[in-house]
This record gives sequence, structure tokens and C-alpha cells, in this order.
Amino acid sequence: MESKSDLRISGIGKSQGGSYSHVRTDGMAKIKGDTSCISLDSNGTMSIEGALQSESVTVNGTATVEGHVNTNRMVLDGMATLKEQVVCTELLTVNGRLSVGRGLIGEKVEIFGNLKTREDVGCEVFSVFGGFSIDGLLNAGLVDVKLNMPCRVQEIGGDTITVRRAKKYSVIEQFVPALSARLHAHTIEGDEVDLEYTDAEIVRGNNVRIGEGCKIGRVEYKQQLQRDADAQIGSAHQL
Repeated sequence: MESKSDLRISGIGKSQGGSYSHVRTDGMAKIKGDTSCISLDSNGTMSIEGALQSESVTVNGTATVEGHVNTNRMVLDGMATLKEQVVCTELLTVNGRLSVGRGLIGEKVEIFGNLKTREDVGCEVFSVFGGFSIDGLLNAGLVDVKLNMPCRVQEIGGDTITVRRAKKYSVIEQFVPALSARLHAHTIEGDEVDLEYTDAEIVRGNNVRIGEGCKIGRVEYKQQLQRDADAQIGSAHQL
């Protein structure tokens, strides 16, 4: 098997892309071209002017990747801008802010900070303890949202969808509703749907619970509908 060299950049440095064993950057690093490696660890500021393929990616600081990103595991502590599609086959953990220019495909996505994508998100598990903005469809087997920030999505589809509020109302939220920790969606559809503090036009499901703080235009359910006395529902229909 061909032995590949490591790429290490410390301080301020530039390098060409290529195929490496391990890539580590400390400081300000610019890599020009597509890059493939077994692992990539970035501390500081890193930019890659090309695509990135790596079994694992760890970012502490800020990172920008111009091309597609394909990895098994990614941990982001800081801010990352990934301008094309991201595929993460095992686990993506976001502890800071991640902006994805295209869609996101993964197995398990954990958001403890903030996620923004301009296209769809597809995964088996989508777990949030922060906020997100998805300009498309969120499709996941399990959607578990603990609202800490405003969350927006065009549509959610899944087997089990649960939305809870993770914090009490703050004074700022009372005067600036846009900063309120609520979920805003057009359509939410799943087998088991359990919502709190959600604004949606349409909610569909087999068993649906519309809880505290919800404002729903139309609810369609097959088996059971539970509603909190505080919830606002325009109309409800059993299919």
C-alpha cells in the first residue's frame, strides 16, 4: 500500500491540496485544491479552495471549504462555512455555528449551537439543543428538538417528531418576538407528532399532540389528537 505523507501547517501558511495521511493546521492555513486524508484537525483559521474528503474532521476555530465535503465523523467547535453539499455518514456534532451552502446528508446530526442550510437535510436522527434554519425539507427518522433559539424549516417529515422548549421566556423575547425560541414551519408530518411552542400551517400524523404555546392552522390525524388548553388550532380533521 502506498504510504502517504502528513500535511502540517503552523502559524501562517499555504499548501496545495492533494492526498495525505493526516492533515493538521494550527494558526492561519490556506489549502488550495481538493484534499483527501484520513483525518483533518484544524485549530485557528483554515480555508480549503476545493473539496474535502476525510474519515474524520475536527475544527476548533473557523473554517471555510469551497467544495463538497464527504466524511464519516465531523466535530465543529467554532464557525464553519461549507459552501457545497455535506455528506457525513456517521456523526456530525455542531457546538458552534455551521452554514451549509447546499444540502446536508448524514446518519446522526447533533446541534448544540446553530445550523443553517440552503437546501434539504436528510438523516436518521436529528437532535437539536440550539437552533436551526433549513430552507427546504428536514427528513429524519427521529426529530428531537429542544428549543433554545429560533428554529425555521419549510417542512419536516419523520417517524417520530418531538419539539420541546428548553428554556424559560426571557425579557428580550417579550420585546423581540423574532428572537423567541419557537419552531416555525409550513408543514410537519410524521407518525408520532408531539409539539410545543410551534407555529405551523399544517400538521399531519397518526397520533398528534399539540401542546403549550402552539399556533397551528390545520391538524389532520388518523388515530388520536391531544391538545393543550393553551394551544391554538384553526381546524382539526380525523382522516
